[in-house]
Amino acid sequence: MSVEAEIKGLEETQERMAALLQEISAGGGLEAIIAKATLRAHRYATMIVHVDTGRLKNSLFPRVSAQGNDVYGIVGTNVVYAPFEHGRGGDHAFFDRTVDEEGSAIVEQVRRDVKRAAQRAGGD
Repeated sequence: MSVEAEIKGLEETQERMAALLQEISAGGGLEAIIAKATLRAHRYATMIVHVDTGRLKNSLFPRVSAQGNDVYGIVGTNVVYAPFEHGRGGDHAFFDRTVDEEGSAIVEQVRRDVKRAAQRAGGD
């Protein structure tokens, strides 16, 4: 006794999966999606940071880096007093405020962008 099975659409599915991986891989569209989200966080932090001289505000920078399949977006500063200013809390805690006030919207933007990338790649 033998059993035969035919799988239809396997090649098309493999092509769609390859396209999806390219769209959302670290070397593909994912970096652009994370860069967009990081820039949004940078703009917000820059907008709300407490300003006396403007040095801290002008020092904020966005950076996106990829390691393997992971992509990181960072908003940072090289001003030595930044942790102390942020540590004052309240209106001065610009990184915490960015996460609290804008974080959910940024995450939702990433979800939408990943979904669009998947749709462009032929995914559902």
